[in-house]
Amino acid sequence: MVAPLAAIPRPGDHGRVRDAPAALELEIERLTFGPDALAHDGGQVVFVAHAAPGDRVRARVVERRRGYVRAETVAVDRAGPARVVPPCPAFGRCGGCQWQHVDVAAQRDAKAAIVAEQLARLGGLRDAPVRPTIAGGPAWAYRSRITLVAEGRRLGFHAAASHRLEPIETCAIAATPLEAHLPIARTWVARLRATVLRVTLVVAPGGVVLAATTRGRPGPADVTDTETLLAAHATVRGAILSGAGARVVVGDATVRQEIESGLALEVPADVFTQVNSEANQALVRTVVDAGGFEAGARVLDLYCGAGNLSLPLARRGADVTGIERSPVAIHAAQANAARLGVARARFVAGDVAAALASGDAAPVDGVVLDPPRTGAAAAIDGIVARRPPRIVYVSCDPATLARDVRALVARGYALHLAQPIDLFPQTYHVETVALLGLT
Repeated sequence: MVAPLAAIPRPGDHGRVRDAPAALELEIERLTFGPDALAHDGGQVVFVAHAAPGDRVRARVVERRRGYVRAETVAVDRAGPARVVPPCPAFGRCGGCQWQHVDVAAQRDAKAAIVAEQLARLGGLRDAPVRPTIAGGPAWAYRSRITLVAEGRRLGFHAAASHRLEPIETCAIAATPLEAHLPIARTWVARLRATVLRVTLVVAPGGVVLAATTRGRPGPADVTDTETLLAAHATVRGAILSGAGARVVVGDATVRQEIESGLALEVPADVFTQVNSEANQALVRTVVDAGGFEAGARVLDLYCGAGNLSLPLARRGADVTGIERSPVAIHAAQANAARLGVARARFVAGDVAAALASGDAAPVDGVVLDPPRTGAAAAIDGIVARRPPRIVYVSCDPATLARDVRALVARGYALHLAQPIDLFPQTYHVETVALLGLT
């Protein structure tokens, strides 16, 4: 059965002729680390956007590169068992989600396979101990934080495979309070005098907090307009305006995220927190279990943020030193430790690699790290110099994880487990907790 062409979402197809002759007939094999699925045309590798495993599709080539081509789907002649109908009307145009057309169970299977493939191809570990993906939470309306691009008075996400703005009215993965406040965020952007580049909406107790990044310094009129907005909408608890080195807080801009039973972080809305609160609790449990640190163990928590991992470890008796380059995040971590009475956690503001290079290289019992997407290549030497028996590496990018694991293996470590966690359903992104030990 041929699916109607209008039902096949494709990035950047505005103005194209939909019924042009298809160049390829393809059997889709699997999802890949990225927005595309994999097929072969003879011996040629073909990446196909918005195809699902088991699909038979007709597609046209849109790009040729050495070793592979990219194609766009013209029609699905046979839907594979993993294909579902995406619920979001913007899917295929908006670049925020890539896998809404794939069953969630198949998404999670694919994420574990992707972690294993990256560890094999980039990490040199052919039989990496990759566990099945942990679900962690709901597959829809899970994001407690979304960041929208602003162009004039329009708000949205970048379109798939481009920097063109795709305005949105709804978002299927945003938590219900955030979706309900999208019109208010647009009103705020329209009122501000400063040019807004991005707007973040974050779930907060009793409502939401808004945070805007502006091209120049926010002025007094912007503060007044923000105060007016907060007075008119009681569920907008606070707002932050940041630009050109200035940071202005209006109202109560504190957000709260429970990271385990009886332990919640309270941080300003512009400090990083995981976007999926329920899955983050699964992440924290996994890190605590993987580390297995005893009371009194000396642990470094690198790229610690506001203490998402430091505080649960210190709560169990480990002596934790957290290092993070953001002074605002470090201040929040210190405040949370004091508020919660967690005395075994101390926090240092500074670049992680520089702090390791300049600090005391005395041995430690363990290192936990949760670096940005670019990984922790600059910190590897500083970590290894302390000879921790255990390293718990939290990664949001399996490619940079594989690169860094390879470097650690070359320095005497072995990978004991890799646990994918689905913090980002409907996308190809995956969080992984890797445990390494000295050989």
